[in-house]
Amino acid sequence: MGSIAGFFSGLSSAASAAKIIQSLLKDTRGTRRAILLELRKNIDLLFLFLDDESKYQSVINRLETRAYTSANESGFDFNTIKKGKVSKRILGEVKQLQPYAGWTTEELFENIYLRINQLKNIIEIAPESRKFRLNVRLKNLHKMMVLLIKHIKA
Repeated sequence: MGSIAGFFSGLSSAASAAKIIQSLLKDTRGTRRAILLELRKNIDLLFLFLDDESKYQSVINRLETRAYTSANESGFDFNTIKKGKVSKRILGEVKQLQPYAGWTTEELFENIYLRINQLKNIIEIAPESRKFRLNVRLKNLHKMMVLLIKHIKA
C-alpha cells in the first residue's frame, strides 16, 4: 500500500464511498448526520469532477459547507464523530499523506472546509486564472476527503 492508488483501494468509486458513508450514517441523528450527509454530497461531486476536469468551476460552486458551518458555529465537537487520531497504518507509505499522521477528526474537517472556502474564493475573485491550478487543488481535496472517510471508518 505504498502508492496513492493503493490508498484509494476500497474507495475507487462514488458508489463505494457512498456505501461507506451510508454505513457511518446508520443510527446517527442531528448534527453528526447532517455533517456526514454533507460530506457524502461533496465527495460525490468530486468523483464527478475526476471524470471530467473541465467542469471544475461548476463543481466548486456546488460544494456545500452549510452543515459544517452551522455545526462549527454551535460548538459541535467533531471529534465525537471519530475519537482518536489519524494512524500511520491508514496512511500506509503514501508520502503525500504522511503529514496528516496524528491529526484529529476535527483537524481534518477544518482543513477540508478551509480548502473548500479557499476554492470558492478563488472562483469568485479569479475564475479564469490558471496560476491557482484548481484541478490539482480539487484532486487534493478529494484525497483529504477519502482520508477523512478512511479515518472515520477505521
